[in-house]
Amino acid sequence: MFGKNSQKALIFNAFKAILVGSGALALVMSLTACGTIDLAKSALTEDAFPPMPAPEVATYVLDLSGSTYPMAQLSALGSGIDEFIAGESLGNPFAETPVAPRGLSIQFITKNSAQAPRIRLVSSATGQDLYTYIRASNLNMDGAKQLWNSLIQVRKEIWGSPAIEGNSAACIDLAISMLGRQQLLADALREPANIVCKDATQTLFATKRLESFVGNPEIEMGSDVEGAIKLTLNNLTTAKADSPTARRTLVIASDLVDQRGLNLPKTLVGLDTSATCKLGTQQAGNSNADFSDLRVILVGSKNSKINTQLLDQVQTYWTCYLNQLGITEINQQSDLSGF
Repeated sequence: MFGKNSQKALIFNAFKAILVGSGALALVMSLTACGTIDLAKSALTEDAFPPMPAPEVATYVLDLSGSTYPMAQLSALGSGIDEFIAGESLGNPFAETPVAPRGLSIQFITKNSAQAPRIRLVSSATGQDLYTYIRASNLNMDGAKQLWNSLIQVRKEIWGSPAIEGNSAACIDLAISMLGRQQLLADALREPANIVCKDATQTLFATKRLESFVGNPEIEMGSDVEGAIKLTLNNLTTAKADSPTARRTLVIASDLVDQRGLNLPKTLVGLDTSATCKLGTQQAGNSNADFSDLRVILVGSKNSKINTQLLDQVQTYWTCYLNQLGITEINQQSDLSGF
């Protein structure tokens, strides 16, 4: 058995490895000139310019409590986190199948989840800001598509570069050099380069904050599942108000064993499936918020030290709880590979 400090170090190192895993790959390619500059720029009409898909906003609720296997939970989220922080969050309206910009936040389950930090790793607004810039730049379609693809690549490379830890001017200059030849001059490229550098830097600060919390949370870890879910639903309601067209996803990496307020392991003893569902429905109560578009993904819910029969009961309870709130799209995955 690991000592408490050894286990904390293992969790911290595992989480850090997940966060930086994509950074090593990001330095593999560098941008080169992509053809001659089209001197005869043509304005794009409203009809010709591809629309940006509705943004996707996700929150991961992460459980590192004693009833789970923390490193297995972190591993289950790993690939999903990598894709967000390495640059895939920008989206791509010019792709054959347009890709939406995405935002990601992390909320922890602790003994009192109201005390746990909510950490935003990336914002869907970055992709939308770049889209707005390109629309206003009077580029023809080829130029707009080339610039967008170049910005995605620069975001991936900047994430793996020490430039985001230095001053912003150095990062912007590096980003412009990475963009290579475009239909716009270097001065005009400073704005999108600044947007990309700012996004990568904010993600870096967020990941450091995340690593710091995982390594030394300074608050008691526990299983206040309901508290964490309620906070997250409130945040996702705000996200919907800020961006009415946003598609929302709640990913829960937990065994869902709630200990605060309602001790599920004891409360569910002797209850059959019907009674368990009824209890979940009653505890959820009624909500005025509309969650009909919200999808929930349960990840690594079996990464638990709790017996399988109780886990099945607990999952029934939470499924009925969420259904009562109007959330009907609930799926279970072993990890976020390909998410």
